[in-house]
Parts: sequence; structure tokens; C-alpha cells
Amino acid sequence: MTLKEFFEQNGEKPIEIQDDGTIKVLEEKGPWKPECEEKYYTIYGCGSVETFKWVDCLMDDLRKEMGNVFQTKAEANRALHRLKARKKFLDTGGHEGVERYFDLQPPTKPVWHIYPTGYGCLRTEKKSGVTAFDIWFESEDDVQKAIDSLTDDEKAALCWMGENE
Repeated sequence: MTLKEFFEQNGEKPIEIQDDGTIKVLEEKGPWKPECEEKYYTIYGCGSVETFKWVDCLMDDLRKEMGNVFQTKAEANRALHRLKARKKFLDTGGHEGVERYFDLQPPTKPVWHIYPTGYGCLRTEKKSGVTAFDIWFESEDDVQKAIDSLTDDEKAALCWMGENE
């Protein structure tokens, strides 16, 4: 079978050519999903991190669909602190997405953004344009108020770059 024939039959799945010339279809890696009876962590409605066992029920599936299934307690806590930081950004004058941005005159007016540095710090930058997922600020004072409103845990969650727990 040629590679062209393989792809026509199997689609664009990732493959690896073995030493003997055979083709091995690689498993597509998706988000982590617990095995049956495996422990996972979730953020409960009141903001606490709770532990459950995966039993493949509707609640497990709904939590997974919302991105609320975590392998470690540290991951769940980090996600919780990021959610709290996002709310504080919006509560202190931040705007989300592009809708409000286009109300500005002119719509290319530079606005303030907050970025992690990778060194445990947050930096601010003034630039034109926003994406649908951006939280942005109209003034430097607003962006500084937002940063000042964060706890150390919230700052750490925003600055986490994948290093060990």
C-alpha cells in the first residue's frame, strides 16, 4: 500500500514509519481523562477543589466537557486562581473580547494588556488590537489596579509556565 492509499483509507491520522517499513498509526493525544474508578479533582460551585472517582456518569462527562477535570489538586487550584484573577480583571475595569474595543474611537486605539513574563512577574504592554479571548484595559491606571487586586496565588497561577508543581 502506498502512503497516498493509506491516507485515502485512514484519513490524516498521525503515523510513524517503523524500521521494517510498516506504518504505525499513532494515538492522538487529547486532554487527560481518568480511567474508571481513578481519582480526579474538580472545582465545585462554591470555589472549593473536590476529589471524585471517575465512574463514567453524566456528571463526570459534564465536568470533562467544561474543562473541569484535573489530574492533580495543584492543577485544579491553579485553574481556580486563574478564574478568580479573570473576574478581578473584569471587576477592575477590564474588557473582554472585541465588542467593546470597536466602540472606541478610533477602533485601532492602543489598549493595555497584561502578560506573564515566565519569571513569576506580570508585565503590561500597550498595543493596538485585541482577540476574542483578550482581557484588555483602556488606561494604565486600570491595568495597575487589576494587577494590585491579585493575591500572590492568583499571580502565580497566571505566571505558571509548566514547570514542576
